[in-house]
Amino acid sequence: MKKLYPLIILTLIFPLNLISAEEGVNLYGKKVDKRLPFSDYIPKIRLHYKTVPHHLEDYYELYGMKQYYNETSLRQNIEKLKTALTSKFRHPSESLVEVQSDQEYLKYRNLMLMHINLLIMRNYMTIGAKYDKHKIVFFNRDFAKEINESMDTAKGLYEEAIPYWKEAQQYAKNASKIKITTGLGFIESERFSIVNNELDFGKIIKGHIKKIDEKKKKLEKFVATAK
Repeated sequence: MKKLYPLIILTLIFPLNLISAEEGVNLYGKKVDKRLPFSDYIPKIRLHYKTVPHHLEDYYELYGMKQYYNETSLRQNIEKLKTALTSKFRHPSESLVEVQSDQEYLKYRNLMLMHINLLIMRNYMTIGAKYDKHKIVFFNRDFAKEINESMDTAKGLYEEAIPYWKEAQQYAKNASKIKITTGLGFIESERFSIVNNELDFGKIIKGHIKKIDEKKKKLEKFVATAK
């Protein structure tokens, strides 16, 4: 009789009729495959905030620059970051770095918005560079139409980057008004470089656009000479 006690106890703890050899019924009345991991039985509403991005930081953490990237991956990054800009921040207790006061949290938010705008700007510039023609030589006249179209695309992408640079500048200025140093070390360095004019992407972008206009004129002259 004593040998039956362990079996009785196990039966009470794990009722045998809950799960059959291949499938059973979970607590919500749905059939489940017992071979699935237990986490699959957790109601989706409880997993929602762990699997679906909601906050600015969630989308920011989805951003990634591969060693070998293409235009598609760059545009995907841009869309994630744009979505981040329209999303709410996490609760201060779940921010990317520890914050100790309202003012520090305010600076944290300004720095994150500055950094995300910079990343969008950089991605637009990177795509634009893929369409830009960095040097025009006489035989390019044979492909003048295609080269002009490509440079027009590059110019358009550079122009799309400008508003994000201006936004980054404004957030950098806002953050600089709060004399607290956050744990966002690298991003704090970006802010310092912007407000002290050590980093001026506005000038860089305008330079790229000016060079495109010059290259288009040079290509036009090569075409005219050939005719």
